[in-house]
Amino acid sequence: MNLDSNDIEIEEVLYRYFRKELSADESTEVEVWSGSSPENQQVFDEARLLFLDMKGLSYYKNLELQDVDQSWEVFKKENKVRSIHEAPSSSFNLLRYAASVIVIIGAVVGVYYYQNQVEEIKIASVGEVQELTLPDGSLISLNENASLEYQEPFQNNERRVVLSGDAYFEVAKMEKHPFVIEVDDAEVRVLGTKFYIDQPEANSLSVQVEEGRVLISYKDLHQIIETGQTLTLDMAGEELLETEDETGISSFWKTRRLVFQVTSIEDVVNVVNEAYGKSIQLEGSTEGCSLTVTFDNESIENVLEIISSTLNYELINNGDSYILKGNGCQ
Repeated sequence: MNLDSNDIEIEEVLYRYFRKELSADESTEVEVWSGSSPENQQVFDEARLLFLDMKGLSYYKNLELQDVDQSWEVFKKENKVRSIHEAPSSSFNLLRYAASVIVIIGAVVGVYYYQNQVEEIKIASVGEVQELTLPDGSLISLNENASLEYQEPFQNNERRVVLSGDAYFEVAKMEKHPFVIEVDDAEVRVLGTKFYIDQPEANSLSVQVEEGRVLISYKDLHQIIETGQTLTLDMAGEELLETEDETGISSFWKTRRLVFQVTSIEDVVNVVNEAYGKSIQLEGSTEGCSLTVTFDNESIENVLEIISSTLNYELINNGDSYILKGNGCQ
């Protein structure tokens, strides 16, 4: 092997050297050649840079890292790299130019890759309601013990998130980028709207649309939910049912509002127990007792005082539990 021969494709010899494909004697000859003059050393160093950047370029072209030979051929073809016997008389000018170009390309690609790294985001709400704003401007409220996962930036022209638990969505309108919520094996797809997602129990999902409309999908089931509608998905039975939430219990965690319209005292107590997480028991007669009232951001103490005074019940406070004693409302 004669590195001084114009008939030798020197850049490919050096490439094979960095690939560790030369014999021990050939590798020694390359090293002796590179150290024989400052000019040769510069060519050697530039070729090494070229090889390292070619490995990086092979990744960004979605080539396997071990197939650097394919990367080399692609690079030569796309950048019109000529062998040394085809080059101008000033030795290695083209190689030096190619090395400079590939370093610039590598830097640009590196910056692009850095700026477009996908980050997995997970936000969990523990012990309290948590408000957050997504990169697209959508506003999300997570109920206690709920969590939301998404990729930043969003991928594939979709704004896709994964929800566990209850949440309220105020989705920024972007018609070319649908907003998709994954809940177990179901999907809720919107363009821009306001709605609640409630998971009252396992294999159950309730969607209450406050503004706009959404599309819910589960296996072969697909249905649009309009403003003011509430739809409950029974995953076990694979059916969608239109339901009503007359008291507002499903969204109480966010609105702090309960509405009762001629509601029996038994139902009132059940709803208040669920909303406030308290233990309220009824003692005595409840015959004929019903309530029409709206509780708006009231404490549990105020709620029970209003109930007891309206229905003439005795309220007993045992600390973490309460008793309402009555003689009926006939």
